[in-house]
Amino acid sequence: MYEKYQLKNKANVYLVPQKDAQSVTVLVMYPVGSRYEPEKLAGVSHYIEHMMFKGTKSRKNTLILTREIDRLGAHYNAFTGKEYTGYYIKTDKKYSEISIDILSDMLFNSKFDPKEMEREKGPIVEEIRMYKDNPMMNIDNLFEDLIFAGCPLGRDIAGTEKHVMSYKRPEVLQFRDKYYDSSNMYIVVSGAVSEDTKKYLDKYFGAEKSKHPTCGRDKKFKPFCFGPEAKKDRIFVSKKETDQAQMMLGFQAFKYGDKRNVAASVMNNILGGSMSSRLFIQIRERRGLAYFVRSGAEQFRDAGYSYVRAGLEVKNINKAIAVMKKEMKKIMQKGASKRELADAKSNIRGGLTLSMEDSSTQANWYVGQALYIDKIKTPEQKLAEIDRVTNEDVMNVAKQIFKMNKMRVAIIGDVEAKDVEF
Repeated sequence: MYEKYQLKNKANVYLVPQKDAQSVTVLVMYPVGSRYEPEKLAGVSHYIEHMMFKGTKSRKNTLILTREIDRLGAHYNAFTGKEYTGYYIKTDKKYSEISIDILSDMLFNSKFDPKEMEREKGPIVEEIRMYKDNPMMNIDNLFEDLIFAGCPLGRDIAGTEKHVMSYKRPEVLQFRDKYYDSSNMYIVVSGAVSEDTKKYLDKYFGAEKSKHPTCGRDKKFKPFCFGPEAKKDRIFVSKKETDQAQMMLGFQAFKYGDKRNVAASVMNNILGGSMSSRLFIQIRERRGLAYFVRSGAEQFRDAGYSYVRAGLEVKNINKAIAVMKKEMKKIMQKGASKRELADAKSNIRGGLTLSMEDSSTQANWYVGQALYIDKIKTPEQKLAEIDRVTNEDVMNVAKQIFKMNKMRVAIIGDVEAKDVEF
């Protein structure tokens, strides 16, 4: 189980102890990401994330800060999504206090030195280029831009090179201060939670006063929108000379917290969630059309989508799409066999059980829900929901998702959109 409480400055705390754990993960999340940004500042949440590692008032620069973390043998990083930004340090349990000290120092006292801010624009531009040059890393960006065309939810998290180079320090700090308040902070400590953990959190995170106490209630963002439904507008091809094309196709699905996501997760597991799944067997093993193929889903506060991804030769694109559609229709019409249904549930259970041995996975599990919903479900409660899914549930959710006249297709490869049959 977990314990939830608030510090005096309204920071939200979640303690998730694990018996016999030797590591501790400290993870801090803010419910702000790229969809909260004005168009002029597209990518600024990601930029702010980078700047948190550039030195604080007491740890003057990047070298001093990162050397102090590196000497602990820690795993540490940060990440930005469309609806959140997170920072974490995972260490041996004996370094709990210093981990909490360092992370709070970064988040409360980073200097945002003007020279460092200009210098960091270069690495971020190179990061954007790295993703664009790697089709496996970039295909989901293109797909989300296609399915959510016309609204911030479809924008690249990092923004564009032009956006990054145009950031002005006062505007960046104003955006940071709007969302980076203690009242909008979610802190999770998982793993080797000790009797001193609360004391450390109060000492380092609780010492900072809330400057914007209404900040945590500001969840304003532009609502999602799905792109046009004309067939010509439901496909996007980034023409690129590659030996292997990357393809992602998908459909409108359900927002975070929708009860239908439980059945959808079982359905996706059967369809393309493992090496024994239908798509893997039919596309890779039976026909040799692709090396990898998988299905899954993404959820946001007000929208979601279900997808299938594959890496394959251009000449096999239409053959693969035909097989994917056939398997989708089969699962809509007949659902799954008893064995498939049982195997999917045990696969999900096994994967979740193994992953939960890691303190960082535990931290992400609890804070991920805390940002979106009022009542957090434990892994055991989630698995109980999975166990209750019936074949009828699988068929119904497949019928609600797989509307072929609304399918979107994104491809990176040496192919023309007019030649893709979907």
